[in-house]
Amino acid sequence: MDIAKLVKKAKKGDDESFEQLIGSVRQKLYRTAYAYVRNEQDALDVYQETIYTAYISIKTLKKPESFSSWITKILVFKSIDFIRKESHHFTTDNEEIFTELIASENVDFIMHSMDLSEAFKFLNPTVKTIILLRYYHELSIKEIATIMNYPEGTVKSHLNRAKKELRPILKEGYLYE
Repeated sequence: MDIAKLVKKAKKGDDESFEQLIGSVRQKLYRTAYAYVRNEQDALDVYQETIYTAYISIKTLKKPESFSSWITKILVFKSIDFIRKESHHFTTDNEEIFTELIASENVDFIMHSMDLSEAFKFLNPTVKTIILLRYYHELSIKEIATIMNYPEGTVKSHLNRAKKELRPILKEGYLYE
């Protein structure tokens, strides 16, 4: 069954449809949460909070076909909130939060080789998030722009800059579209 139909059923209170929706994004959501919080139990907590929030607010989803990007946005914000609470470091500057994330060596699950893993560590924190959303979650430029609250042109320029930075570091081309 397609996502739009499942969302419409879930909006009407069909729990089985909601479970099917979550099943379609479960693995990516957990891995994304883990990339942010760097701890299995904390990632599960963030994941569960995300599912709960999505469940109680699914009726607010305006475009059923954008379920995946909608729930990913919830997860990203839940992850950032978790990091803020855990570090007792309250800031509105996402750069500082993402800088902490980039220091993590536990995001290797998304990498296909040590070369890419090592190269990924050198990226600007914002660019790292954009690449995660683009190539791991396979979101469009427009969806990433919506999630990150950036103009589409800014997202495109971040992606292009990242590709230029990564090309000399990587021995084999990984970022081909």
